[in-house]
Amino acid sequence: MLYIGVDLGTSAVKLLLMDGAGEIQKIVSREYPLYFPKPGWSEQNPQDWYEKTVEGLKELLADCDKSQVAGISFGGQMHGLVILDGQDQVIRPAILWNDGRTGKETDYLNQVIGKEKLSRYTANIAFAGFTAPKLLWVKANEPESEAPAPFRKDETPHLSHFLFP
Repeated sequence: MLYIGVDLGTSAVKLLLMDGAGEIQKIVSREYPLYFPKPGWSEQNPQDWYEKTVEGLKELLADCDKSQVAGISFGGQMHGLVILDGQDQVIRPAILWNDGRTGKETDYLNQVIGKEKLSRYTANIAFAGFTAPKLLWVKANEPESEAPAPFRKDETPHLSHFLFP
């Protein structure tokens, strides 16, 4: 039996092939770009994640019996915002975990909603890199991106959804 691990990182996707005894058979990495359209902003094109993961999987599995693959696991960056339209198409670049544009929205959540209430419901207070402030930022600054989107998700579930629809 063989197992695949996929780590969707901030600068690259790393893929690992391991046998049933836990021995690493092969490791592959594919880089993709980060975009900084304004100071403090950090974005990526989710299509890059998909393309580089597919490239990496082809190389990872090139010399093995693919019928022996028993499982695949995904991990990676969190708190990014991927916004899709009704046809599962990305409608704007993903806003990443390390993006700092949401100071006003973070202050609103922590001060108006309140840290205590946020902690009670989410076990966290709001931070600039979290998804909720990003949703508020998109609503206030890019209503054309927010309004028609029926679905929003983090990076890793987005990738696994498109690899295994």
